[in-house]
Amino acid sequence: MSDIQLTKVVYLNDDDRKLILETRHKLDEVTKLMVELLETVEILNDPEMMKRIRQGREDIKAGRVKELRRLSPA
Repeated sequence: MSDIQLTKVVYLNDDDRKLILETRHKLDEVTKLMVELLETVEILNDPEMMKRIRQGREDIKAGRVKELRRLSPA
């Protein structure tokens, strides 16, 4: 018996192509969102980073922060 490989040919119409492109675009968006969520989880689980964020918020409330555009060049 010989080894015969059968190939199935699939023809896509314009609607199929559009659906595939839309799905690919949505998957790209979901992938980006997942990366952002993982980064957020990493920050939330980093006690030192959270401490610095809290300190930064306190500095803003206390007026110890200046806008970058108001600083003169060195």
